[in-house]
Amino acid sequence: MQTNPVICCFRLGYLEIIAMRRKHGHFANRGRRWPSVLLALVALWTYASPAQSQQVSLTPLIASDHASDVPLSDAMRRIEQLEQSVFELQHRRPTGLIEEDDLICFDAPAPESPSHYPIYDAGWTLRPYDADKTPFELTIGFHNQLRYTGFSRDEATTIDAAGNVNAIPNRNDFDVNRGRLVFSGYALDRDLGFYANIDYSTVASSSIQPLLTWISFRQSDALTLYMGLGKVPGTWEWQQTSRYTLGADRTLATTFFRPSITAGIWGNGRLGDTVSYTVFVGNGFNTLTLRSSDLDTNFVYSALAWWEPLGDFGVGFSDQEQHDHMAIRLGHGLTQTQNDSTSSDQSGAEQTVVRLSDGTRLIEPNALATGITVNAFDVWLYTVHLGLKKQGYSFSSEVFMRWLRNIEGTGGTQLESLFDSGFYVQSGVFVIPKKLELFARGSAVTGNFGTGSEVAAGVNWHLFDARSARFTFDVTDIRDSPAEQSRTGYVAGESGTLVRAQLWTFF
Repeated sequence: MQTNPVICCFRLGYLEIIAMRRKHGHFANRGRRWPSVLLALVALWTYASPAQSQQVSLTPLIASDHASDVPLSDAMRRIEQLEQSVFELQHRRPTGLIEEDDLICFDAPAPESPSHYPIYDAGWTLRPYDADKTPFELTIGFHNQLRYTGFSRDEATTIDAAGNVNAIPNRNDFDVNRGRLVFSGYALDRDLGFYANIDYSTVASSSIQPLLTWISFRQSDALTLYMGLGKVPGTWEWQQTSRYTLGADRTLATTFFRPSITAGIWGNGRLGDTVSYTVFVGNGFNTLTLRSSDLDTNFVYSALAWWEPLGDFGVGFSDQEQHDHMAIRLGHGLTQTQNDSTSSDQSGAEQTVVRLSDGTRLIEPNALATGITVNAFDVWLYTVHLGLKKQGYSFSSEVFMRWLRNIEGTGGTQLESLFDSGFYVQSGVFVIPKKLELFARGSAVTGNFGTGSEVAAGVNWHLFDARSARFTFDVTDIRDSPAEQSRTGYVAGESGTLVRAQLWTFF
């Protein structure tokens, strides 16, 4: 079959344009490709206009003495080469070079659908359409606790068990006691979770620091394994997030007895429908800000288990859920660790958080005996708790028992063991369901060096009928505080009236 030279020239120029656009983008290298493009346009014009074709000879276009003209057979080979080039370029699909509205397109594949979509779910969440195909989800949350604190002291100074005279300050200030930027989700597999809590504060020693961070492996409802920086469980009120306390913060008794945060491995889960647990092995009782050079070689071991025989108790202590039927939580916990002296027969950095019942640090020189400084001891902490919720009413209580054993002082002096006990009781009622709650609470600590206590009353206003924004106002009468902690606002040895007003927001 005879090849029409006009069609041949048109195909040659047309494929030149396609190849040029596919390889280089729109009209790239125009100077080098214009002879073929011009050839195709002239042929198309000649073929489409019979009147003009009688006056214009095709021979000069096909066979010419000019060096740039190409014989028909060469043009056909060039067409085949260009067709092959276009086919290959179509299957490469170079990113960003071919526009979606490109008019010259040969069977171009449709663009892939997006793998994720944004949604709000207790934070800004990037969620996959198909978690099996793209197993990654990220939620970014923001928490903020702005508090006004006012304190009117009864006395300007106190004297502790070691004979030190300590000043008791009045207070009248605003602070961000807790601010949290939280990243959480899963990656690689839906059962491989991650969590990172970046804390900022105007009251802590470090204004910005990682607070809780971990990787989790979910095995089943019965066990999820965690590795990272976490809470030593110890007590119920400590295990619950500070967002869910009944008052502005945790009670005085919890602040005195509770462990804190350390690096370690832990697991939690449910055994059947009614029993839950968490177990923990970590570096120490409270090592959040410590480095390996500050630690002794002893681990802390802690477990907390609870029973909910009548159904899900829910988080926190307020009956925000408005349970139609009674919900009960009954549980207990045990924590144990040893604290060794340093190589120079001195107290270790891990030991600074343990206090006597009058607020004196256990390792303060002369605290237990004149001329003696404690540098080694064991801690055993046992707790029992009970919680009730029904139709907006709530009651909760926890009892603490702590033994300090194998107490050793400088020079190898062996000292007597100490036992301290304490408790809190608290109750609340929603006078406007899910919105306005009145509460009262009290707590106390008793030991060899005296008794400290608090009694408080206040109101919680849930701004949006939910836990995401809560305004709290409470007034507390404190007598001889045994506890001291910057976030809760207690100062060891103080007596007086504490007023707190705060807004907790988290979204």
